[in-house]
Amino acid sequence: MASLKRVTHKNGRVVYRIVICMGYDKQGNKLVRNFTCPVSQSAPFRQQEKEALKYALELEDRLKYGNGHCNDKLLFEDFSRKWLENVKDTLAYGTYVGYEQLLRSKILPYFKGYKIVYIRTSDIEAFYRTLAGVYSPGTIRRYANVLNCIFGTAKRWNIITDNPCQNALKPKQKQENTELRYFTPGQSLIFLKSLDMVYETKHGKKVHAVPLQYRVFFTLSIFCGFRKGEILALHWDDIHFDTLEISISKSIGKTDRGFDYKEPKTSAAVRKVPFPDSMYSLLEEYRREYELLRLRLGSEWQGKNNLFIRSNGRLMGHTTAYQYFVNHLKYHNQWVREYPGRAVTVGMEELPIIPLHGLRHSCATLLNYLDVNIVDISKYLGHANCSTTMNIYAHSFETQKRMVSNKLNEFIKTNC
Repeated sequence: MASLKRVTHKNGRVVYRIVICMGYDKQGNKLVRNFTCPVSQSAPFRQQEKEALKYALELEDRLKYGNGHCNDKLLFEDFSRKWLENVKDTLAYGTYVGYEQLLRSKILPYFKGYKIVYIRTSDIEAFYRTLAGVYSPGTIRRYANVLNCIFGTAKRWNIITDNPCQNALKPKQKQENTELRYFTPGQSLIFLKSLDMVYETKHGKKVHAVPLQYRVFFTLSIFCGFRKGEILALHWDDIHFDTLEISISKSIGKTDRGFDYKEPKTSAAVRKVPFPDSMYSLLEEYRREYELLRLRLGSEWQGKNNLFIRSNGRLMGHTTAYQYFVNHLKYHNQWVREYPGRAVTVGMEELPIIPLHGLRHSCATLLNYLDVNIVDISKYLGHANCSTTMNIYAHSFETQKRMVSNKLNEFIKTNC
């Protein structure tokens, strides 16, 4: 990528020096070209820097790509591979792998042999029609997003004049259910209570009880709203018992090494999240159990201070918690159906089968129910900005408006 250096002349005039790497020679020496970018002298610093960066990117694109191809002979498949390689360093590894799979599975086979400058909107729509009825609307949107990025880059690099994806219509399909699946505040309380229950038959036979490790995992999910990868990456050093806070500084996700540690999703995801006083004793109890297991295994222990582990101390598998979560909900619902009288007595009812990520959504909904403002909810969840929180949870927050209305009615009745 082009590098920028701000230069202020003796007369006060500001320019930016631009250095663009054009590759390397046979001896491995970097080949560079230098340019000067004038900027508006009256503009603020940030605006000047923005102008220079835009100029540098456009200049780099023209030098590297705009004049380096005979555009009317450039194959789509060649350009798309060049595009993917170009964006690789800007993408999370899992996203890069996803793009590569979409290209390899459907996009490249369909557009094989096409010259990129001759692909029209009608060709894009024809491709979409091959996906209709086979893939969900969400998957088709993913294919469309990749194509739009490819052609958008080709336009930016002056290889094509128009992006054929811009006005391409996707085939009409049955409306996809995109509503979030989560526990209501009342259901969250039932779920938390279910973690402490020992499920018994009418003859007193114990049939199900949640191990301490999973009780901690699910309680952290619903009280702190952590992402699954953030929870799996936790070490005991991240738990601050003195301040009742948990540090989030890493995550577990797909990398080129398999599922391993990686940087958090965004810079805002690096945060300290307070946990309720009631969790202190639960975490202490789990730490004692953890240490006893470590001592008992001795040299067979393979752990590295991870909070959530397998039987030998190694990091818990990335699907293990989800599998247990679903099985627990099924146990719970079956018990409620088989022993309705006992369920009513202890205040239990059936719960919806939601994704594990639904516990994070449940946390957000619970915070909103407790009148926590949107700014604090956004910071608590580690979102980059409040608009992200509102875009995700607008529908679930909408249901809380009726409660606001009810509070107003109660106030009026009491005071008027």
